[in-house]
Amino acid sequence: MIIWFIVSLFSALAYRLGGQLQTKIRDLGLPAIATVYLLILGLKCSWWAYLLHFGLLFGALTTYWKKKDQDAKWWNWLLTGLGYSLSALPIAIATNHWFGFAIRTITLTAFATFWSEFIGWDILEEGGRGFFITCSLPLLLI
Repeated sequence: MIIWFIVSLFSALAYRLGGQLQTKIRDLGLPAIATVYLLILGLKCSWWAYLLHFGLLFGALTTYWKKKDQDAKWWNWLLTGLGYSLSALPIAIATNHWFGFAIRTITLTAFATFWSEFIGWDILEEGGRGFFITCSLPLLLI
């Protein structure tokens, strides 16, 4: 539990620093943290699943599914959360942990949507999304 919490805090920090300082801190740092955490969790799968997870999460973190200089709407956050969730699809394919993948997809997508719609403080909003991306990874063990 302590490792889970610390790793999730680092993810929150990487997400926030990516919004505040340099986007590559979020775009590369959070996938690195999440992928290493999957290894720590002991998920047994091929290297290609980890590599694809990293790449898909990187891609999902680079967009809010909206045009530049437009405010994000609820559907942008829904797509954002879905993108974060689907980045673990290679892990689900490699491990056959479909039930956990489905639970994580539903919860992470819903969390990203509601959290981003109702939290107005950018520090908490960004940190929360980063935290939940990683703290929800143990669901992939189910």
